[in-house]
Amino acid sequence: MTADLPDIGPDPSAPTAWAGSVSRYDPHGLDVLEAHVIAHRTSAAEWTVMSVPRRIWTGLVEFVPWLASIGGFAMLLGDDRAIRLGRMTERGAEHIPFAAVCYAVAALGVVVLFVRWLRGGRRQTKGMRLHLVLVFVFGALGIPVAYMLATRDGVGMGLMMVPTYVMMGLATVLFVLVQLSPPPEPKSEIAFEDLDEKTVKRLMTLRGRAIDTLVKRSLLPDENIDALKARPLGRLHIEDEPS
Repeated sequence: MTADLPDIGPDPSAPTAWAGSVSRYDPHGLDVLEAHVIAHRTSAAEWTVMSVPRRIWTGLVEFVPWLASIGGFAMLLGDDRAIRLGRMTERGAEHIPFAAVCYAVAALGVVVLFVRWLRGGRRQTKGMRLHLVLVFVFGALGIPVAYMLATRDGVGMGLMMVPTYVMMGLATVLFVLVQLSPPPEPKSEIAFEDLDEKTVKRLMTLRGRAIDTLVKRSLLPDENIDALKARPLGRLHIEDEPS
């Protein structure tokens, strides 16, 4: 059933991530999307057997560090449009401690990532490296903004940005450790025919989100989107034979 799908390489992106990043100049047809969906079947199967608390914990571990780092930078920078409309106060030195708290949360998140990496076999992890880069970058962006605010308001910085330096240092060390680690061992892929009902439902949900993303980006032809989403798994790119 999946033999006619195109080859998308050994380490394809998740369907939703691919739909949000693929260039309109690269292949982005329904067959390519379906190939990404089918390639994600083992990860989807692993997700369906997780308990709800485990899913929540996994999401927190993966997203809190870089989200908190972005939050620290946003706390310092603010939103110019919201400030002009009076929905947000102008940024000042009084916001630096709040940013420091965000960076401290991000630093703690990096420590948790480190523990998870140790327990996971100390292997290279593509997603983790990206998250660590985001943590470092938004910390590096926040430091000059914080010093600018402190200088403008005539306030001493003191130790307020120490959590930022700690966060960046931890992210750098973990990035180097991950980079120097051996690549992950190849997973034993689940056969398409062996997918259970929950996994198929999960993959259909991911496929539907990816379709919505492609529609918003005007990367899909003018078709009945609901009919597309209803096509069986593995047959997104195959039109039903008229009866």
